[in-house]
Amino acid sequence: QHYKSITFIEDSRMSSESPPSKRQATDKKVGATGFSDENVSMNKQLPDIIMANEDEQNGHFVSKEKAIFKNLEYSSAKESDAAAMAWINSQKLGDFVMNKMSPGSGEMLTVTNISTDKLITHIPTNGGSIAEAMKGAREAKEGWGKMQGHIRARHLYSVTREVQKQGKLLAVMECISTGVAIRECKNVMLADLVQTLYHFTGWAELSSPEVKDCQSHGIVAVLLPEVATLTQIAQQVVPALAAGNCVVLSPAAPLPALLFAGLCVTAGLPSGVLSVVIGEEARQALLSDRNVAMLSGSLSSKEECRSVVNSLQYPIPVSLSQVGKSSMIVFSNSDIDSAVDCLADKAFYASGQAYDSVGKVLVQTSCYEKFCKRLEKKISKLRVGNAMDHSNDIGATASKNITAIKEVVSLNTHLSQFKSTSALPSEGSFQIPTVLLDVQPSNDIWDEAMLGPLVKVASFRTTKEAVAIINHSKQGVGCSVWSEKNSLIMQLTKQLNVGTVWVNCHGIRESSRPSQYRNCTGSVQCGGVDLLKLYMAPSASPKHSFCDEKIDPNLVKNFGKASLPALPLDKPTVDPEESVNRTIKLFIGGALKRSANDSYREVRSSTGTVLGSLPDATKKDVRDAVEAAAKAFPGWSGKSGYNRSQILYFLAENICRRKEDFAEVIAQSTGRKYDDGMQEVDTSLQRLFMAAAWADKFASSPWEQKDPVGVIGITAPAQWPMLGLCSLLGPAIAAGNTVVVLPSDKFPLVAADLCQVIATSDIPGGVVNMVYGSQSPLSLTLAQHQHVQAVWYFGYPEGCHVMTKEGVENNKQVWSEEYDKRKWNSLVQGTGYTINNHCYNNKVVIMPAGDSFAN
Repeated sequence: QHYKSITFIEDSRMSSESPPSKRQATDKKVGATGFSDENVSMNKQLPDIIMANEDEQNGHFVSKEKAIFKNLEYSSAKESDAAAMAWINSQKLGDFVMNKMSPGSGEMLTVTNISTDKLITHIPTNGGSIAEAMKGAREAKEGWGKMQGHIRARHLYSVTREVQKQGKLLAVMECISTGVAIRECKNVMLADLVQTLYHFTGWAELSSPEVKDCQSHGIVAVLLPEVATLTQIAQQVVPALAAGNCVVLSPAAPLPALLFAGLCVTAGLPSGVLSVVIGEEARQALLSDRNVAMLSGSLSSKEECRSVVNSLQYPIPVSLSQVGKSSMIVFSNSDIDSAVDCLADKAFYASGQAYDSVGKVLVQTSCYEKFCKRLEKKISKLRVGNAMDHSNDIGATASKNITAIKEVVSLNTHLSQFKSTSALPSEGSFQIPTVLLDVQPSNDIWDEAMLGPLVKVASFRTTKEAVAIINHSKQGVGCSVWSEKNSLIMQLTKQLNVGTVWVNCHGIRESSRPSQYRNCTGSVQCGGVDLLKLYMAPSASPKHSFCDEKIDPNLVKNFGKASLPALPLDKPTVDPEESVNRTIKLFIGGALKRSANDSYREVRSSTGTVLGSLPDATKKDVRDAVEAAAKAFPGWSGKSGYNRSQILYFLAENICRRKEDFAEVIAQSTGRKYDDGMQEVDTSLQRLFMAAAWADKFASSPWEQKDPVGVIGITAPAQWPMLGLCSLLGPAIAAGNTVVVLPSDKFPLVAADLCQVIATSDIPGGVVNMVYGSQSPLSLTLAQHQHVQAVWYFGYPEGCHVMTKEGVENNKQVWSEEYDKRKWNSLVQGTGYTINNHCYNNKVVIMPAGDSFAN
């Protein structure tokens, strides 16, 4: 009660300039601590820390309270790990198969606390348990996948409640396993996991009416990185379970995953639905198993992604992402103090090793010095230490990331830098938070996703410059924009090519709002129903029956090699008196052009009659087509959906006028009947009309936007020369993308006739480009081109594998299927969400409440 009535006296009221008699009178009347006369006796009862000290220092009165606050030291506030260690010691840890631990007899995996270097436990690995895990998943997938949505939702709700009950245990397990600060494990990661569980429990309940035409893939393999395990479980395991898949999990940090699996058993999850396998041997066995229908995961480096893709034995859908870092743009008209505070917190989130961690900061030149001075003052006070201590701001860092940071800093000594003044513990794996200043975007380190507590700061002058720098990044996870100018903010939200745009904040997550990482292989969704559908396929979609056959390594090795040019024949190919020799040209930039290669090959009908000569295009032709598509993309994507729909309707109208010609060419090329060719033309017209109808339906709100992907390379299916081409071409350009198409190399004349129609249908030059020739080498060139944002490949199994591998190499989205597995004449398989979903990227804009409603 004494402390409640204390009011500290400002130093100015006790100025030494006052006469001594007046000062003494003031002390007698008010009391040294601000009490009235009747409370002076209370002063004797107060601790000495509250009493004033009238020592004179430099002529000014200095209170003891001020001196104490100025030299205040942190006290330890460690979280106990007793419960986590008790759980570890009570379990016979090993692979989690069939709802129980299965300790192996293989190599022992040593798990240590990287904050203290103390041994936590040894976990025996067992690569042979994959067979048992797959057997359990096969037995469970039919029941779990076909289970009524309401029943599956009740299972997930039980898991959610169990996670909430044991939330503290989960957070502590994450902390001691990965070294992430305990306050972040409890307040951020655990909260994200619970929110995501609740969200997808709801989608499991609504799955029947909302995704009634979709079905689960079956068995999904999920790979998790060594940091932020709980966050990745929320982003990948939970939606896969909600979609009706059985999940086999391969984590780099096994303890949080094993504990989560144990909580699922406690909640009553059926046996075989969730399995956890540990160790590199088990991961390799998982990747080569024929029962895996989809691969999803988040890995720490491109080398890991490359190794995983090379280990795949079967061509399956892949959604892999490399752990990257976000960016920040600070304008001179922003709240500098708030931006600095947010950066100091979010740049070192999860020790700078998570997606939400800020790795690059762009600051406008006019406020650059001011920003850096305040940031230096803020960073200097950050505390690094034991992750279990609540008084520490930053926890431990993986040793390999520390080595990489030290190497970068040593190679860039010419850059200005400042660090935290915190002392590092004598034990554990820790890195001082470091900020590099004046980093040029041309510097190699600017675009590298350096995991760990390292931030790179650069300046910019104009808004266009800042947007160009961010959009040319290899990683497009998210970017926060700091400005008080609303018109500028709304403009940037449309221009930035990232998955999430935070406005005057950073790192806020919402499970219900869809976003999509950019420049990542696969379709890496985050949140919303699109994330649920990522782990589902249309009910009538082609099953990956080719998974029964392994990829021939020799075919993979020889894929993309150019074939020998055609040799001249001994007899005439065309009778000049009956017909004219037809020579086809490439369609690039809206014009018919000759190939850079002087080699041609004959196109024959099903009866052997020569129909024309086709150029055998080269890599240079593909590069010219990509250049034309990239040049046309800003103008085409900038058109309104209404404008694009009118152009597509006009294209369909012009095709309709020549439908008899197209039907005849299809019949001659494929050997089918004329009526079958006419039916294919009519179905193709329906596909174009449907694409035109969708063009103005890709609606975007200011807070949830659907951005076109960019330049898409399409390898068209061979069996449907017109229908397969129109089913892919229409939705792609309707969404605002530009395309480079490799038509069927068996029946290319249909595409050649289509180019003539496109050239007269108001489609701007460069929006559609056709390159003829052998599909394999040209497809490989498209996949390796840095300005191609996505590749759609419908060809051979070895081609699917090569496309996925190349997508990992240069961070592009890949959609690949065997050419004869999809029924393009089916309304479900040839149209709808499965195609439209690949035509755009989701973007979410998150803006906190303003001053009026913030409280």
